[in-house]
Amino acid sequence: MTIEVVTPDRRVFQRVVEYVERGIASGEIKPGDRLPSERELGEKFGIGRASVREGLRILEHMEIIRSRPRDPRGPVVLPPSLEPVRRSVGLLTTYGYLDVAELVELRMIVDSSACLLAALRRTDDQLVAMERNMARMRESIPLGRSEFSLVDLEFHELVARAGGNKLVRLYGNLTRESVVKLIQQPIINAADGNAQMLHTLRHHRAVFDAIAARDGARASRLVRESLYEYYGDYVGDADRAVLAELVRQCGGTAGGRVSESSDDHGAN
Repeated sequence: MTIEVVTPDRRVFQRVVEYVERGIASGEIKPGDRLPSERELGEKFGIGRASVREGLRILEHMEIIRSRPRDPRGPVVLPPSLEPVRRSVGLLTTYGYLDVAELVELRMIVDSSACLLAALRRTDDQLVAMERNMARMRESIPLGRSEFSLVDLEFHELVARAGGNKLVRLYGNLTRESVVKLIQQPIINAADGNAQMLHTLRHHRAVFDAIAARDGARASRLVRESLYEYYGDYVGDADRAVLAELVRQCGGTAGGRVSESSDDHGAN
């Protein structure tokens, strides 16, 4: 007896994907809405259940919908998520497609831009949130690097939110996570972790003061100088020269101790 295996038609399942993507783009389909059932989608497009399920599987992998087999209510449309982008960049880093130098270059550009925007757009409430974060950061030093790093990352997130640009915020988060993933162990093994955490705290205070004064150029310079100091030893000579030029382009000093941030060495 020959068993026929039903496989989705690769030319038609895309109709389901495009239907949902167009509906979301036009506003006709919103987060929380339910899509038609598998049967209704099949009838709508004149395609078989296997092709409908393949289209729904792809949409679920893209984290656009959540689907349960044979759910009579139909799949639910999810709110926008940055997780697929985060995973993609994480995989590129894991597979070695992106190296430390490339990530640090992008981080210099993105983080300094976040500071420029934050100096222009920050509110008094956002400044208060940053000050509270720095207080928690100081309190977390005795608890160790792991606890400190969580509060440290929150400071960067607060600055990015104050900047008001979703793309700058997204790529800032991605590059920070990826850089730390690549060189995490050397950071953990570094001598005198408490001193580095204090350096980081002082750096954040200097950046905060610049943002509070609406001096975006100074905040941007401080960030690039500190990133050069912290990560310069993890890249080759040619890439280090590029990082140094990025620092000089915003009026900063590359090499030695930085001018206004002589205690900034731990800005991770």
